[in-house]
Amino acid sequence: MCNNYAMKVSPATLIATFAEAGVPMLFPDGLPNAEPTDSVRPTDPALLIRGSVSGEAALTTIRWGLPPTAPKRPLLINMRSEGRSFTSGRALVPASWFYEYTGTKYPKTKWTIAPVEAGFVTFAALWKTTPEGQRFSLLTVDAGPDIVATHDRQPAVVDPVDWPAWLDESRRAPALWPSPAGRFRVFETARA
Repeated sequence: MCNNYAMKVSPATLIATFAEAGVPMLFPDGLPNAEPTDSVRPTDPALLIRGSVSGEAALTTIRWGLPPTAPKRPLLINMRSEGRSFTSGRALVPASWFYEYTGTKYPKTKWTIAPVEAGFVTFAALWKTTPEGQRFSLLTVDAGPDIVATHDRQPAVVDPVDWPAWLDESRRAPALWPSPAGRFRVFETARA
């Protein structure tokens, strides 16, 4: 499942795009200084758009990966969305594209999964304040037809039309679905 993605969109572009969608942004920690990167991995600080009960969005930087639920368990970087209600902690993670890996032996085949339309996508996420600080986990759904050849799960994508409802925790969360055919292009990147 997704454990690596690229973020090439500037905070200024995010602010303008969300304003066009009717989602005002706040900056509780000041405007994030996020450099474009081809690789965001678990434990890295990442741009996150947090929701609230007022419907405003907070653009901040938070580390990827919730603490383990039991000793000797891995970080919770991805969480199945099925059967969950998402009444609080809803967030969006902007990504330019993400990677999947296939194969059972090193080096594995690395696949880039990029949106067909230029720009970025937003993954559904949950964030929490933990003893280690604020952390988030991506939410997943069954893989859509473009992705299923590389993995049976995918990050849940929230479309711009659903941003206001997803980020407004006083409203019911929109349903999360696999991405439709033709949403992503998938190509081999390199061996990893």
